[in-house]
Order: sequence, then C-alpha cells, then structure tokens
Amino acid sequence: MKNVIFFFLIELLLSQKSAYKDFQSYMSIVGGRILDIHFFQEQSGSYFESDGSLYYFSDTHYSFDSKDQRITYNNGLITTINKTTKQIIHDMNIENEISVLDILSGNEDGIEIGEVVFEKNGYKIPFQLSEWDIKGTLWVLPATGEPKKIILESYSDGQIVIKINSIEKGHKKQAPFIDTSEYEKIDLRE
Repeated sequence: MKNVIFFFLIELLLSQKSAYKDFQSYMSIVGGRILDIHFFQEQSGSYFESDGSLYYFSDTHYSFDSKDQRITYNNGLITTINKTTKQIIHDMNIENEISVLDILSGNEDGIEIGEVVFEKNGYKIPFQLSEWDIKGTLWVLPATGEPKKIILESYSDGQIVIKINSIEKGHKKQAPFIDTSEYEKIDLRE
C-alpha cells in the first residue's frame, strides 16, 4: 500500500512539473485551435467585457475576433480592425512586449512559471511576467493541458480574466471575412 501511495505522489509531482509543457503541446497542434472566450478587464475603476474567438495557428500567428474588433498578430505585425469606427491600424510588436495572446499561445519568453498546484478541477499554474509588473494564473485540465481560465493582475490596479468556454481544432480555419475596402487605413510602423 505504501508503494502505491509513493508512486502516486511521484506521478503527481512529475505531472505538475509538466503541466505548462502539456498546455504548450495542447495549443501547438497542426491546424491550430479555435477558442471561444469571454474576456473581462478591470482597470482604474473602468470595466470592459467582450466575447469572441481566438484563432490560434501558431505562436507567431493568431487572431482574436469579437463583435467590435479583430486583432491579428502575424510574425511581429499587429493588425487591429475596428469594426465600429471602420479603421484598420497596422503596428509592429515592441521588443520584449508580452500580451495575453502570447500567454494563451504558450509562448514562454519573459514568463516565469511558479510552483504548479493540483486542485479539484485541474492544475493551477502561477506565473509572473519578468519584464512587467504583472502576475497571473493559468488553469489547465490534467493529462491534456487544455486551458480553462487565465487571470492577469497588475500590481498597481488592473485585472484581466479570460474564461475559455470551448475549444475546437482549427484545421486551418480562418476568421470570418470582413469587407474592409471602405475602411480607413492607419500605419504606425516605423
């Protein structure tokens, strides 16, 4: 009996250490993933809430599409399509900048992973963004690494909560077409 408990504890400890790697593997399948997410942000007493889809193709190409906007990251180029104001803004990623999408994509550059905790509903993976004043927590399912929720907290006054409602294989599906022929184009790249 003692051997069974010992081996269970060893297996639990090893699986906790690999929980973030399991998450990265889960996200990095051929064809990508589509995540249906609910996004909530609170900062300085202001609140923003949105539902949308994250089309994840790779750690260098993903797109978040909601009713009001689409934000696409493709190899350092950030394209924001504001569906309300009919504007397209092109910008470049700032070196060492980390976004929520980077964390969901499994990109661990600049992310310090803390001690993983096994809870009732899966693994709780605490992390800190080493270059920023932000800490966070990622919840994933055991065995698969499927993400369920992420919380980011600024030490000053903000919080972002992303609840992942569902995930499907992307099979190279693209975000829905938007006719942007009449949109104003703004290029902020230098």
